[in-house]
Amino acid sequence: MPTYNEVLTQVQRLALSDQLRLLEELRKIVHQGVEVEGDDEVVSAQEIAESQAALADYVAGRDRGISSKEFKLKLRQSVIPKPNRSILELEGLGKEIWNGIDAGEYVNQERDSWNG
Repeated sequence: MPTYNEVLTQVQRLALSDQLRLLEELRKIVHQGVEVEGDDEVVSAQEIAESQAALADYVAGRDRGISSKEFKLKLRQSVIPKPNRSILELEGLGKEIWNGIDAGEYVNQERDSWNG
């Protein structure tokens, strides 16, 4: 496999139009996501870069990280959405279709249809 410097030298020898084409192809490669093994998840290049930068900050002591208590609070706030609606709002919905129908008679007809 050629070294970085060998590749760079070859690229510098290309015509400007070919260098620009190469840049576009490299941009596509760099920005495409990476599939997570054993999962349908795709992690974007940006997420990977952010994760690597965060790790470097942590290792260098520029970021102390967060406690498990802080993490649980953040997780709870981001994952558990507050319900905007209540199931009770559906009470009585469609009741007009049952007007004039005797419930007991309807149930008996349904049971009779099960027996053929």
